[in-house]
Amino acid sequence: MTAHSAQVALEFCELCDWAYQAWLNHREMFDDNPRSTELQSSRGAEALSRLRTISHEYTLLQIAKLHDPVVVAGHVTLGIEYMVKYGAWSGTALVEVTQLAEKLNSFAKGLRTVRNQALSHNDLAAVLSNQTLGEFKKDEDIQYFAALQEFANVVHSEAIGGPHPFDDLVRNDVVAFMAMVKL
Repeated sequence: MTAHSAQVALEFCELCDWAYQAWLNHREMFDDNPRSTELQSSRGAEALSRLRTISHEYTLLQIAKLHDPVVVAGHVTLGIEYMVKYGAWSGTALVEVTQLAEKLNSFAKGLRTVRNQALSHNDLAAVLSNQTLGEFKKDEDIQYFAALQEFANVVHSEAIGGPHPFDDLVRNDVVAFMAMVKL
């Protein structure tokens, strides 16, 4: 059993699920889309390119927010660090959330620079350098979200009972949307 209320645990799980949905929507719509080449050479290529950037940046921001420190500018944030630190976890759950948090934080560490210099602020030096600010290995994002699902499941199980499966129906939404796109 955790010290987190059911409401806090559920809100946290929903934030994780929202980050997952944003990520999955982006992957399905842009990265893994079988029509990607066709779309990139279509009349709508410029609009789709902007949407890809918006979707990418938004997804990265949602992930980064899950890794905020417990207190930012005098305000308590609801994220992974908060959940671990103030959960008063039982022995087994403490080991699970700690190990998963380390794994999740390892991935998110590579996103801090892009969050701080491009997503949250227009850092002058970063803008002028026009360099890539963060990156991860191919499919490392898939592993991140698998670990985040495990983390959310532990939180939900300890505070409420049972797992908290992420909403993967986004795939169906993208398929339906793409069926409407005529080139």
